[in-house]
Amino acid sequence: MMMPLSIASGLPSTLAADGYFLVSPYKPVLFLAPLVAWAWVVATILDKDAARWYFKREQWNFAHLLAGLVAAGIVLFAPASFWITWPIMLVILTADIGIYATLRNKDDRVPEVFRWSLDFEKMAKSRAAKAASKKARQVTMSFRPAGGKDLPVPEKDSPQYAVRAHAETIIQNLFESRGNQIEIVPTRDKQYRVLFSIDGLRQPVEQLPAAEGAAIIDFFKAAAGLDIEDRRRKQKSIMTISQPNTTARVARVSAMGGSAGMQLNLLLDPEQQVKRRVEELGLFPNQLEDLKNLVEEQAGVVLVSAPRHNGGTTTLYALIRAHDAYTSNVQTVELDPQTQIEGVRHNQFDPEDAAEYSTTVRSVLRRDPNVVGIAECDDATAKEIARADTRSIRVYVQVPVDGAVNAIQAWTRAVNDPKAASNCLHGVVAQRLVRKLCTNCRVPYQPTPDVLKKLGLPPETKQLFRKGGQVLIKDKPDTCPVCAGSGFNGQIGLFAIHTLDPEDRNLIRANNVEGLKASFRQKKQQSIQTSGLQRVMLGDTSVEELVRVIQGPAESKKKKPSPTEQSAGAAS
Repeated sequence: MMMPLSIASGLPSTLAADGYFLVSPYKPVLFLAPLVAWAWVVATILDKDAARWYFKREQWNFAHLLAGLVAAGIVLFAPASFWITWPIMLVILTADIGIYATLRNKDDRVPEVFRWSLDFEKMAKSRAAKAASKKARQVTMSFRPAGGKDLPVPEKDSPQYAVRAHAETIIQNLFESRGNQIEIVPTRDKQYRVLFSIDGLRQPVEQLPAAEGAAIIDFFKAAAGLDIEDRRRKQKSIMTISQPNTTARVARVSAMGGSAGMQLNLLLDPEQQVKRRVEELGLFPNQLEDLKNLVEEQAGVVLVSAPRHNGGTTTLYALIRAHDAYTSNVQTVELDPQTQIEGVRHNQFDPEDAAEYSTTVRSVLRRDPNVVGIAECDDATAKEIARADTRSIRVYVQVPVDGAVNAIQAWTRAVNDPKAASNCLHGVVAQRLVRKLCTNCRVPYQPTPDVLKKLGLPPETKQLFRKGGQVLIKDKPDTCPVCAGSGFNGQIGLFAIHTLDPEDRNLIRANNVEGLKASFRQKKQQSIQTSGLQRVMLGDTSVEELVRVIQGPAESKKKKPSPTEQSAGAAS
């Protein structure tokens, strides 16, 4: 007697529920085709997309693999007809892709313009535009290093021409996205990633093969007059970017090598970002009055506190500008001056010199200056400042931490003497930057009483705003032309201005943090969070953006680099 096929083969009898579908000429094709298509989408689209937006790739790949195994297992092992299990497999595979797409589009790391849509007409137009752009890619810009001549244009059919055209496309995309900074950095998989800084947020925009990424970095180095052959030492320079019928833009280019490869930073209009006066910082009237009173004291140490890339350098320069450089001796000590302030002597510290940074600061303080701005401060420098006679010298010290109280604690630890640290301290200027809502597309809404109570806002508040990203054009929703769909346009500062009196200094000596906070509240001096809530009520920013900034990673908990290790590639 012939044994049943399922028993003879030693496989579970469930495989024979509808007979072996493998003997069918079309069922294996129906089984494998969607599985292969799903696997291709996961490997070539979803995995690369997760890497581009810094999602958790390992967890997502595990979830995709699990979905694929479940889908295939249902067809192979479920005791049901193939025509029942096969549609279930399709649903599982489709749901896996759909869940990723839905969660991806809800993630704040993905800008509005890069979110996926099922608008097939829009998708077709986008593909056509990309294809036309790639086909018609050509050189239209001029690049001139400081004190040099325009970089020659290569022959049109040469590989160098294609590299330059691609580099110009990156620059053009930066202009159109309102970004102010390009970073080209190596990745773990030996490729290069291009990132833009738009409204203070770093956003990945393109992945490049290693050879192409290195070639584009070399182009920008050549355009800025840097040494292409030097792939280790840090180099920086200024170049001018020009286009027909547009205003020329200045860019600061810095490049350096590492074990993973070269990396490049290009910052647009670096001087414009730090050319503000105290009246232009965005302070509330009472804060501006407190700050001007602090400036007029002309003595003691004032800490300028902000995490990296949160406007600390801009505020430091604004404070220095508040002093008359023609009637006073005003100096700075910096690793990389972002601009030259008229009448101010900028002392640039060179790490390759024999002298230590703290020694340079001590030398400057002994020249009888009236005002000194210290852009970087390590422990040895803090001790030198605290030992100096600051009764007739105003010293502004930039401290890259988050919050006024954290800045005071960091300063006290650096001096390592609470009495000496507090005696010379006269004030703290702390700040954070938040994205500013686009006034063209922001969406008003009425907050619930519970939300107002949780935020500590007045119960009579009738209207707040959230980000939009779309506007009605001919009664149809379309991407906002002002913010390019992001819902934000620019940044605004949240400040805490604290003047310190003898009682405050006694609290600092005693390390009485809660008492110090109570003293600030008693004097009705806003904290950064309070300033942020005021901006929310005015419609300048949203609750979600304020929460993102206030509850974000605490920069102050990171290890503080020494001045010789700090990167000064971009103005903060």
